[in-house]
Amino acid sequence: MARYARTESATGIYHVMLRGINRQNIFESREDYEHFKLSLLKVKEASGLRVFAYCLMSNHVHIVAGVGTEPLGTSFKRVGVRYAVWYNRKYNRQGPLFQNRYKSEPITDDTYLLAATRYIHQNPVKAGLCRKADAYEWSSYKEYLGIGGGICDTEVVLGLFSKSHMERSRLFEEFTRESSDDAFIEMNEAVCISEDAVSEKMLSISGAGSVAEFQALPADEQILALRTMRVSGMSIRQIVRHTGASFGIVRGVGRE
Repeated sequence: MARYARTESATGIYHVMLRGINRQNIFESREDYEHFKLSLLKVKEASGLRVFAYCLMSNHVHIVAGVGTEPLGTSFKRVGVRYAVWYNRKYNRQGPLFQNRYKSEPITDDTYLLAATRYIHQNPVKAGLCRKADAYEWSSYKEYLGIGGGICDTEVVLGLFSKSHMERSRLFEEFTRESSDDAFIEMNEAVCISEDAVSEKMLSISGAGSVAEFQALPADEQILALRTMRVSGMSIRQIVRHTGASFGIVRGVGRE
């Protein structure tokens, strides 16, 4: 399939999404989330990559980033390789962890920057993982509240609200809580049953509690489990995401 040239941003800022290959989970434990943040920080320090917001979900990552001293693609390739090498070593797996090409869209002005930042911080809320943005641990939202830090350049976004430190934090929180129909790059897939239910079903059917554990099962056990998952009502993409099996294999077992 032909690849098309990315649209360049006059601001040098982009909304970037990385996702697991075949949409499989890329984070299995707290340590995994922490290590991805470390990988992002190391590349930021080495390349001058600017990070304005991020949210780490189970099988994909959203980041608002600005070009540093190297092309954005180079920076994110280094983030992905750095994390994937560590992840593969930890879980004794081989092969790529991320889709080959990251998704991105240019952020053209301040209004778009604010909207993208809000969208990213609302992601866990819209996914049903928490009721408020500040309750989700793996996003940059708390950095904007002055809790923790070390990765994001929050001054750019906060400065768009007010010069007063107290006032801009309040306005930022109010802005983030506003309901929004903003549309940005996303996973674009339907969900048949909840993600929690999918995890429980995978555990009960296969005995595996993670992608890595499932992939360590004998091939015949994997096929039997995949067939049972299809019958139980899980969508093909949900099964792919939670097991790491290829789309073609999962679709194939449903035909037998």
